[in-house]
Amino acid sequence: MKARSAQPARRVAVLGIAAIGAASLLGGCGFETRQQAAAVVNGQVISESDVQQTYDQLKAAKLDFAENIVVTALVAAPLLKDAVSKSGSWQPDETYASVIASIPGATDTTKEFVEAVALIQSQKMTPADVDAYRADLKKADISINPKYGSVVPSNEGPVYFTIGQTTPNWVKPAANAAPATAQ
Repeated sequence: MKARSAQPARRVAVLGIAAIGAASLLGGCGFETRQQAAAVVNGQVISESDVQQTYDQLKAAKLDFAENIVVTALVAAPLLKDAVSKSGSWQPDETYASVIASIPGATDTTKEFVEAVALIQSQKMTPADVDAYRADLKKADISINPKYGSVVPSNEGPVYFTIGQTTPNWVKPAANAAPATAQ
């Protein structure tokens, strides 16, 4: 009889371990996705692969933008688009169309980048658009992959932030480093 009563307890233990394993695997999916993110803006992931593909497409079209500028524009893009969509002050124009035509097979992310840059260069944002954008920017939940640095707020337009290193060196000197000796 004792062997039978131990079986249900063993089953419960095995099922409990299996459930914990499944939960950790499923929970890891979101973590892994965030680790592969260049940035996350209000829950929307901008993947490293999208940044790289956009960078490569721009480079192939002879448009020279650094990767951190690509990330900056992609972070600002949805906030800018929301700001001007309310007023209708800007729609994709000839500049946007011309650049997109020069990038065969432009991805959606590349199109978002070009749209943000074309909007900024058009200088058609109204003061109300800028106010709406800045208010949304202040409320936005933005996280940046440390590879690119961090969001550095700015009072300078057009995007009112930069992405870069607040401390240029990733490696910090040891506090109690032994002095080098000559041999």
